[in-house]
Parts: sequence; C-alpha cells; structure tokens
Amino acid sequence: MAGIEIRDAIHTRITLSEREREVLDHPYVQRLRHIRQLGFVPLVYPSATHDRFSHSLGTMHLAGRLAETIFTNDSVSILARTLGAREKKFLASILRLAGLLHDVGHAPFSHSAELAMPQVSSLALPRTWMKNPRDTRAATHEDYSALLIAGMAEGSGAVLTPDEAAIIASLVHHKKIHIPPAWNKALAGRQDAGALHGILRSLISSNIDADRMDYLLRDAHFTGVPYGNFDLDWLISTIGVITYRGEYTLAIAESSIHALEHFLFARAHMYAQVYMHKTAKCFEYFFQQALAHRELAYAIPADREAFVQLRDSTLTEELFQAAQKNPSSWAGRLMARAPAKRIARITDNPREAQKLYRALSRALAPKKIRIFLCSSHKSFLETRDSRAASVRGRQGIFLSDLAAVPLAVVRDQTGVRTAASLADHSSLLVQYQRDIRIDDIYIMPEDYALHRGAITDAMKKHRVLAPSEIILED
Repeated sequence: MAGIEIRDAIHTRITLSEREREVLDHPYVQRLRHIRQLGFVPLVYPSATHDRFSHSLGTMHLAGRLAETIFTNDSVSILARTLGAREKKFLASILRLAGLLHDVGHAPFSHSAELAMPQVSSLALPRTWMKNPRDTRAATHEDYSALLIAGMAEGSGAVLTPDEAAIIASLVHHKKIHIPPAWNKALAGRQDAGALHGILRSLISSNIDADRMDYLLRDAHFTGVPYGNFDLDWLISTIGVITYRGEYTLAIAESSIHALEHFLFARAHMYAQVYMHKTAKCFEYFFQQALAHRELAYAIPADREAFVQLRDSTLTEELFQAAQKNPSSWAGRLMARAPAKRIARITDNPREAQKLYRALSRALAPKKIRIFLCSSHKSFLETRDSRAASVRGRQGIFLSDLAAVPLAVVRDQTGVRTAASLADHSSLLVQYQRDIRIDDIYIMPEDYALHRGAITDAMKKHRVLAPSEIILED
C-alpha cells in the first residue's frame, strides 16, 4: 500500500494510504491527540497517558487486517469466494476508515463526561441519516462521532464524500443511523448488501472486533498490567464468515478456540482490574458530582465547531480553578487525588449491594457519615442462546438456530465441515459467560477516620457474605 508508515508501540508499523492520510490529518481527527484514552485511570496507573488518536490508528490497522483475513481465508470465510476484487477493495477501504473514525466524537475524559452532553435533537445531524429524527434522549459520543463525520464531508476542506460519510456513520452508530442508499449503490444492488453491512459492523463493534482487540493490548501495555494480552495474530488468522438463512455470521476455526478464550478472559480481567478499579471509579464519581453541583462551568456544546475545541486540558484547567477556589469541593478532592475509603465490594449481586447500601445509609445517618455507591456493569459475552445444535452436511453448513449465536465455530473433519455455537466447543466460556457487575460502597475519608468504630459495627451487622465465606475470629 503506497502512502506513509507510522511507528506504533503495539503494532510496530501502521501503514496508511494517501487517502487515509488526508482523513487522518483532518482537525477533527487530530483533536484526538488531546483526549486521553482512559480518563481518570492515569491517576491510578501513571503511565496510562496514551490517547484516543493512537487507539484510533490501531483500530484502523486491525480493521484492515480483519478484512484481509475474511476476504482471503476461504477455509473459514465464504466471502473469500463470493466477493469480487472491486467489492473487496471497497469494503476493506470503508472498514479501515470506520475503524479510524469510530471514536472521533469522544469528549474530554471520554465516557465520564457524557452526562454533560445535550439532547441529541440539538445536534445538527443529517435528518435523513437518523432512524428517529425526533429522538429526545441525551446525546452520546457515537452521536458526536456521526456529527463530526458529517462535517468531514462538508466545505472546501472535505476529506470524505457525502456518501462515504453516510456509510461510515451507519457502521459506527448503526443502532441509531440507517443503512444509507449509497451502501446498496456501492455494492451494485447485491442481494446480500444488508448482510455485508452487518458483518462490517461486527468487525467494528461485537464480541470480537478491531476496537476491543486494540484497546485491550494498548491499555495493558500502557498501564503496565499483563491481563489484557492475548494471541492477536493467531486469533485474526482464523476469523471468517459463514452464511445461514441468508445472513452472514462471524466465525472462527476450531483451532482458535483457546485464543478466543484468552481474548475474552483478557477483556473481563481488564475491566475488573483496570477499568473498574476502585480508585478510578471513585474519581469518576467525584468528577460527576463536580459537574452535577455546578462547580465547573463546563458543558458540552451542541455546536460542532465549539465541540472540537474541547480538550482534556480545557477541562483540567477548570478543575484546577474550582479546586483552588474550594479545596474541600468535589473538584478539590479529585485534583488532590484524595479518594474515599471503599468499605465493601460486591460482585455479581446488585440486589444485595443495594440492600447493604440502604442499610448502611440508615445506620450511619445519625452521625452524618457520608456514604455513596458506585456501580459498574459490562456485558462479557453477548450471546442470546447458549447452545445451537449443528447438523453435518457436505454441501454446506447448517445450524438449527445460528441466528441466536453471534459467533460460530467451524470444524473441518475429513472434508465434512460443520458449524456450532461456542458452547459446544468451550466449557470454559459456558461457565464464564456472564455480565461483569461490581458494586463498591465508599465512605468519605474524614468520616471514616472519625467514625471507624461505628462503621465497623454497621458492617458487622449488615454484612453480605458469599456462600462459602466465613468470619474469622481474631
């Protein structure tokens, strides 16, 4: 591929075409150099100062590698045989651009600041793109990504055509944006155009996608933890696409099951150890309270050009000023890096967590002890059915309900190819496929120092024990 080469800490070399370089150099993309990838996590892991820009480059690179595999690996992927050269080139090109732009709409401090976003109806999104033009929900970073992508196709500095912008937006924000007519036009009216769109969406956002692959490796590298590492090369080399009832489904070869397990475990462990770290979640709470109590003048504007002027440094300066004005404020606590004391962590039992939180709040209220709850939730493996019976056949691959399984496993034994659900091949994933839910209860540090005895007594009275947990005598 003619163009430029960029050195990268994770992928060593990332090559871009001249066209991709034009998109990369657009100010909307370059602003990601000033948006940190992990929000407040660097206050816990000091070396995790990498940004959304490098992650976007890595996602583009891996999207290209995934496209290359599913378009050439005819042992697993039907698309290697059914797509023409022109179609493969178009799909790979648009997928790489979608990977590059999937996070372009992130605000300073990323997900933590989304509560300051306005209603989506106030954004100048193309109405013909939207599934519900009258939507009144709060905007998300995906909405802002679509807003910026639309802007990259406007004016004298446009780096995308209007058709490209509509297609890319539909790939990165498919839940809210229609598949545009330009998609069918680009694929010359293929009957499987909708199914192909679904596959490309999956390569950007699914159980196993370019986004997750890059951020796990990148975040593990820069936090200095081993949990996010997995066998990237082997996993990518065995990914393909199969067809069932006129739809396409991502699949992996049976030989890659252990690599997939490693990948999914890495994701679960990174969430538990890094993204849901007790101190990082506490700092997020402080920040959100600072916003809610209007300690900051910060608000995310609906205007596109005003939005792209925001950087992490913009908000950091506001936090410093608020902290200087009132050191005991939420902003003051955050900038002093003075977290609350976590007194309980309950995993996978939100009902018991709420019960304990309410009981402790009542018990500690007479002493005016300040207590708060932080809840973190993430889906681990997005399956709608744990099993799907397979039927062997020499002329194709048939499953009784493959549509219920977003990722299939392909086996080839003496010329007989079959496909089945992950559950048929991985007992580990059957045991492990559950949502990650962590609830942490905190006490403000000065209250804990003054009332430790009362807090301990309340915890003894209202404690939540795991089934096998016992209280040890001193």
